[in-house]
Amino acid sequence: MSLDAYQKLLERAREVYLLHSAAGTLQWDAETYLPPKAVPFRAEQLSFLEARAHLLATDRQVGDWIKACEDHGFPGDSDEAANVREWRREYDRATKLPVSLVEEFERICALARDEWKRARRDSDFAAFAPHLGKILELTRRRAELWGYKESPYDALLEGFEPGMTTRTLQPVFAELRASLVEILAQLRGESVPENYLKGDYPIPGQQALNQRIAMAFGYDFDGGRVDTTTHPFQTSLGPDDHRITTRYDEQMFLVSFYGVLHETGHALYEQGLRKEAVGTPIGSARSLGIHESQSRLWENHVGRSLSFWQKWHSTACEHLPDLRRYSPEDITRGAQRVAPTFIRVEADEVTYDLHILLRFEIEVALIEGKLELKELPAAWNSKFRDLLGLVVPTDSLGVLQDIHWSLGSFGYFPTYSLGNLNAAQLMRAADRQVPGLQSRLAAGDYAPLLDWLRANIHRPGQKYLSSELMTRATGEPTQAKYRIEYLRKKYLRG
Repeated sequence: MSLDAYQKLLERAREVYLLHSAAGTLQWDAETYLPPKAVPFRAEQLSFLEARAHLLATDRQVGDWIKACEDHGFPGDSDEAANVREWRREYDRATKLPVSLVEEFERICALARDEWKRARRDSDFAAFAPHLGKILELTRRRAELWGYKESPYDALLEGFEPGMTTRTLQPVFAELRASLVEILAQLRGESVPENYLKGDYPIPGQQALNQRIAMAFGYDFDGGRVDTTTHPFQTSLGPDDHRITTRYDEQMFLVSFYGVLHETGHALYEQGLRKEAVGTPIGSARSLGIHESQSRLWENHVGRSLSFWQKWHSTACEHLPDLRRYSPEDITRGAQRVAPTFIRVEADEVTYDLHILLRFEIEVALIEGKLELKELPAAWNSKFRDLLGLVVPTDSLGVLQDIHWSLGSFGYFPTYSLGNLNAAQLMRAADRQVPGLQSRLAAGDYAPLLDWLRANIHRPGQKYLSSELMTRATGEPTQAKYRIEYLRKKYLRG
């Protein structure tokens, strides 16, 4: 019975995966090419598909099949045991939500996304507030249904970083905050000018350069593409369909360039998962904190170095002739510019996590009912001034800048900082385990690094929990000290 039950679970997982991938395709289209008048019907389509997937995943038979597999007892280190463990976690979590709530949540978010775009364009938080209010209400209901021991925010974290809690994050973020404040204080007064590297960078040239670097890193364009959107993202729509989006500034090419490097890191992770296990836990990414480590590693540890620009300077000038005015050292100086900015996705390496700390604190306060929705813009602006020393001039540069809340993704933001911590720790381990890695990277040979990541991070999928995955790859669970050491060495030159 157990082997038959396991086979039925595999078949059901495939069905659910097909529905999610179809919904993902519609969502990708909504963020790239969908005409405005089509938004309401798209909301209905997404709601229907996600509700159907939820019904299939939470069928009572699924619970019976999981129980039969647990009673059988697959070997603890087997792929089967890992799949059953993750199916159990997902099933227990999903069955706590009625399908009516799942359907309503998807519909509200689909409508909110479009309203967020307009509100962000017009810098009008009041227009978005009613939609966000509905999302918050539904999010709190979901947290209560999922259950938690201490904070309702823990129930949301569990969906993005299994096992993580608010209490666990707080000391890690406190250590990171103290070091970032110290490093930033030492760098004040040494900032590169804001318009440094400003020039004439036609979009076709940017697109060609971005594609050249993404391919060099290992991104397979036969199984992916790059499109334009308001808020850059990467999405996987099938085992050989991993897409990237970015946005362009014809005067500042670094906006799209590092956006593509970042999303390429995500796509490389997805392209490195086991295709034969698609739709199952062992064929899926471990967590968002692990996923973000891949994007941050390629974007920052590889792409924001002098050796990188020494290698790619002539190629960049070929596609963007105006860059001939700048040396590799000049471009590196611009890429490593440290200065507080309003937009998170354009923040430098040193201040980026301060943006995350702000969002983490606000999210916890909103979910725990300690912050009213009407107080949100003022709270955002106050915290931003305290952390980054800037006065937010408009809502579009402040509380409306991210798409995440319109997606209902509360609990997502902390994984960005976990990704930064993991990236630094993984890069340090790769340096120690791969002979001559830095010289290979300087020569533009990225295969050794990608191969190491494929073996240690990509191929395992969800076979191990995040802490065990990091321990297997680096010798210890996630630490803050390696990111701090990396930033000190890179920006304080010591």
